[in-house]
Amino acid sequence: MTDKITPAMQAFWANDPAPIEMGVELVEAQNNRSELRLRLEPRHLNGHQTAHGGVVHHLADCAAGFAANSAGEQAVTQTNTITFISPGRAGETLTATGAFLARSGRSSIYDVVVTGGDGRTVAVMRAQMRPIASKS
Repeated sequence: MTDKITPAMQAFWANDPAPIEMGVELVEAQNNRSELRLRLEPRHLNGHQTAHGGVVHHLADCAAGFAANSAGEQAVTQTNTITFISPGRAGETLTATGAFLARSGRSSIYDVVVTGGDGRTVAVMRAQMRPIASKS
């Protein structure tokens, strides 16, 4: 963990087993922004030996979630749309960057770009995030 991750987001990460189990690395989570990385291993690939769409979607959804939760309120994904642009390749590291776009009422919109190791766009996602009641 780095200084680009707030203490609250470090605690949130520690309680979020899905990305950890998938091998995702949290690089940044602060100020409505996030960056996550995933090195593609054989377990992340489909029958074409490229990144499984569900894996790319999971990485992008996590980026939207960490960006939204880094703003200080608890939020979950209400809906999202992902467009796959190019395949992720075995062995490369995908980077998902999430950032706040707009807010209307209780919903916020976050954009996520997933890039491959060479900088090409692998996928783009637009996520609508919704605050939830605090557990405390």
